[in-house]
Amino acid sequence: MTLPRSNQDWIAGIAGDGLVTIGDPRLKQATVPVTDARDVPELLAAMVDRLRGLNGAGLAAPQIGAAVRVVIVEVRRTDVFPDRPETPLLQMINPTISGRSDSEVTDWEGCFSVPGFMGQVPRAERVTVTYTTPDGSQVTEEHEGYAARVIQHEVDHLDGIEFLDRMRSMQTITTVQNYLAFHRNVAS
Repeated sequence: MTLPRSNQDWIAGIAGDGLVTIGDPRLKQATVPVTDARDVPELLAAMVDRLRGLNGAGLAAPQIGAAVRVVIVEVRRTDVFPDRPETPLLQMINPTISGRSDSEVTDWEGCFSVPGFMGQVPRAERVTVTYTTPDGSQVTEEHEGYAARVIQHEVDHLDGIEFLDRMRSMQTITTVQNYLAFHRNVAS
């Protein structure tokens, strides 16, 4: 089975059209809660299309220039990440992480707002997240493993935090090409 290709521009360090990248003050700007889920269907649709076009795992509204508390997560396997567990589409309005496990896992992360780079980031192994769905329902769910990592990464964007801010050591920063050549198959 041939896996979809990860975004080649991102791998090469080129930002995708319309993506807000590190250094742009909009990534540090406070986001505002959505007051009515009926206000964001077009934004959600645009984010889903964008994420799928990039073959990514998650996207936060600030990454496309919208200063609202909206994230989407849809983890699929790609050629760069062939072993990650898949997660069906989650469209989260006003997500809050209400619980985190004491146990942490340090693993590699990248970000479309930091094209071409990856680093090792410690994250809680499990999280409890509460959010509003597009139909206005309140949901509280527990996620673990890779899905928990992606949710934490995307919710961080809503608070102006990039994965680089969470790294314990900048010694692990690498280009995506070097990750593929030297680090992908090495245990963290």
